[in-house]
Amino acid sequence: MELLDRYLKAIRTYLPDAQKDDIINELSENLRSQIEDKEEQLGRPLNEGEIEALLRAHGHPLIVAGRYRQDERSFAFGKQLIGPVLFPCYTKVLTFNLGITSVVLIFVFTALIASGQPVKLLTGLPAVFLYQLLIQFAVVTTIFTAMDRHLAKHPDRWDPRKPNHPYYANLMEKDGTRRVPRVESVSKLIALSVWITWLRVIQQSPFWILGPAAAFLKLAPVWHQLYLPVVLVAFLGMLQAGINLLRPDWFQLHLITRIVEDAAFLAMGCFLLRAGHWIVSGDTPGSLASGRTVEIINQCVFYGLLMAVVIAGAQVLRGVHRLFRGTPDRVLSRA
Repeated sequence: MELLDRYLKAIRTYLPDAQKDDIINELSENLRSQIEDKEEQLGRPLNEGEIEALLRAHGHPLIVAGRYRQDERSFAFGKQLIGPVLFPCYTKVLTFNLGITSVVLIFVFTALIASGQPVKLLTGLPAVFLYQLLIQFAVVTTIFTAMDRHLAKHPDRWDPRKPNHPYYANLMEKDGTRRVPRVESVSKLIALSVWITWLRVIQQSPFWILGPAAAFLKLAPVWHQLYLPVVLVAFLGMLQAGINLLRPDWFQLHLITRIVEDAAFLAMGCFLLRAGHWIVSGDTPGSLASGRTVEIINQCVFYGLLMAVVIAGAQVLRGVHRLFRGTPDRVLSRA
């Protein structure tokens, strides 16, 4: 029973560590018993659709796991924004994002020290970190607040075939067709709006991405060449999100746009890789940047871009597969 195993594995992710095994064993026994009783009643094995209906009735993994957690922490600002069900997932996502930011800033800090930069150049790091923290906190909190509202209103709208996805991923209707959740469309509109704003800010002030290193380093011209294509792709995503906000049943539009976005970022990633260097010394006479510092930073950027290209390529292949083989024909015909 692959569907049941994936469902139990998803629940396990959100359970308290000390009780995971006991709870999963109990749930497994209970659900298997329900399936056996239903099969005995019908006189035949349950098909995939019937198992999906049983799991959907049992509840989304986040909600089921929440019944066993003693932790009732939530996030409130005047009124509750994120309830106990989503709060653990919210803290994990926020911590992960801030962790990535911290790693980048630590790298910049280390590179500055290694190149013998004066201490005064390091004083801007707290401002950069605070700026990134506020942006990520605002975006992640807004998205999870929308998710919490949607979860409270539509607790049964989720896909048992993909229990590890966020609860709002690709709604499955009773007739087997798919819909793009409105909360996903709203989240995408918010995230892309912030992304475009951030791009504009760093274009005018590289300090917000390079930190104090902007005093003697600058972005290579190749980044400026990609500014307009990136913004156009972002606007394409916003257009799709806006349309699906009004017509969530146009699921094929969602799939095609994702493929186009991933293909565009794959092409831009390959274009960036061909550039060979992405950070250069500043034009200020007597720049303090050493060639070794620039070389180290460019090596790190290279491996980061290489990984991004591989991921984008995999996403394109996955999207094409979903479009032509993984999506029910009736979904395509409705778009």
